[in-house]
Amino acid sequence: MYYVMEQNSTFILVISDSHGSVTNLSTVLEWTQSTCPYTFDAAVFLGDGFEDLAPASARAGFPLSWHAVRGNGDYHPSINLNMILEIPGKNPAQNSSRKLFLSHGNRYRVEESCIAIASVAQSAGAEAVLFGHTHVPYRATENGIFLLNPGSISRPRSNAGCTFAVLECPDSGPFAASFFVLEDRQCREINNLALKGRGMLL
Repeated sequence: MYYVMEQNSTFILVISDSHGSVTNLSTVLEWTQSTCPYTFDAAVFLGDGFEDLAPASARAGFPLSWHAVRGNGDYHPSINLNMILEIPGKNPAQNSSRKLFLSHGNRYRVEESCIAIASVAQSAGAEAVLFGHTHVPYRATENGIFLLNPGSISRPRSNAGCTFAVLECPDSGPFAASFFVLEDRQCREINNLALKGRGMLL
């Protein structure tokens, strides 16, 4: 497959809800350094499996630090429930940046609607929301806010299987996201898959 990537774009690995599956997480991290078509600038974890990050990163030799928020299944009070992640532009002449709102999403009842979490993000000056909790991959726009849920890499609730996402954050213009499924220790893109499952849909 041929990938067209913007020269002035930041690429972010987006993962959520590993729920103890260090094996699945480390497989994805190994893929990022082998057959993955992207070079990542940042890595985001959206909760429920925080303790998996260190052993999986060590096993895979993953070089990036994690921007992580706490899920309802994480028991680390020092981890932020929400976070604003500011992404600097790739073109230094423009001196630009974009803000992402990170949250597990359970406190905003994302399994019912994304209106509340989009409103909170907008009030915080963010242009996009990254969230988990539903275990179903999802992307949409709500009142001008880009919404992305990567699904779960261990406990899927849709026919897509174990999924994660790649967010393209250009210096300006619309965000873009690609979804990947982890299957038989291989990662493949699933952008054209019609999903059926509980919660939000692709």
